[in-house]
Amino acid sequence: MEWLWWHWVVLGLGLIALEMLAPAFYLIWFGLGALLTGMLAALLPLGFTGQWVVWSLSSALMVGIWMKFFRNPDRTQAGQASGGALGMVGLVTRPVDELSQGEILFQRPVLGSDRWPVVADQSIAAGTRARVVDVLGQTLKVEQI
Repeated sequence: MEWLWWHWVVLGLGLIALEMLAPAFYLIWFGLGALLTGMLAALLPLGFTGQWVVWSLSSALMVGIWMKFFRNPDRTQAGQASGGALGMVGLVTRPVDELSQGEILFQRPVLGSDRWPVVADQSIAAGTRARVVDVLGQTLKVEQI
């Protein structure tokens, strides 16, 4: 089967349209790669294999550039900035001390969850209110209030 330049344009527009329905911000790069391949196929005599190579390389290159330079590294998997948790107050449900992790419960989800493992510089008993002072990966650092 031979793909004409307009096949790539239709594929590209379709992938970009799908990105609007499922905003994961990955399909757009494959759609833009298909549009670029369509433009090159209209200008240059590329065979079927050449078109697929151009599409694969351009899409991978665009995804790689986005991942390396433009994706916000200060965002968690839930999509909130980690700084958004600072200052939040919750209830310690499992005691925490200098040697062991505890757990905190928030009234509303913070960074995508209402329960988080916590560490603290001083011991905090269960049932005590605490404030988030730092985000350490998947663990919150708290202090008693």
